[in-house]
Amino acid sequence: MITGRDITKGITIEVEGEPYTVVDWRNVTRAQVDPTVRAKLRHIRTHDLVERTLEAHFKYKVIPIERLAVVFTYWDGELYHFVDIGSDNPDDPDEFMLPLEMLGKAGKFIVDDLNLDMLVLNSEPVGVDLPPSIIMRVKSIEMVGHYWRAIMEGPARLETGLVVMVPTIVSPSDLIRVNTDGGEYIERV
Repeated sequence: MITGRDITKGITIEVEGEPYTVVDWRNVTRAQVDPTVRAKLRHIRTHDLVERTLEAHFKYKVIPIERLAVVFTYWDGELYHFVDIGSDNPDDPDEFMLPLEMLGKAGKFIVDDLNLDMLVLNSEPVGVDLPPSIIMRVKSIEMVGHYWRAIMEGPARLETGLVVMVPTIVSPSDLIRVNTDGGEYIERV
């Protein structure tokens, strides 16, 4: 158990019975009011970002989360298959399978051969931790009226089905870097 004052970026705590990883935090103090901690939290299973005000003196349960370095190998239509790249036996690596429901919003960012961390709670995989940005291929660009080149940006569908706004310099089959926090276009690669 830790108090709200001891919260740091990267730890996983239990809030209202659910596991959340601290993405960002800051102490808030006001005159004649108990200090609080304003925290941005990411739900372990759904990847939803929430902002909460936590009491600085309240005790929070720390949830021990293991991180395994894995690589995404393929999707069979129901399950996402990952292989442990830190396995002791490279000829017979451990394979983990997760359904889309367990990945939440992270499923829209998972592309072939992506290296990421699998989050393991009580020897059971519960989700993944995405890198800050991912390189993805543009599958198609939706034309917006007759003046597509006259506007600054338009929607593009990526290889995973994710739709992002891209500038007009981007064409189908281009590789682009996408921010995994909000799903925004960063740059053409």
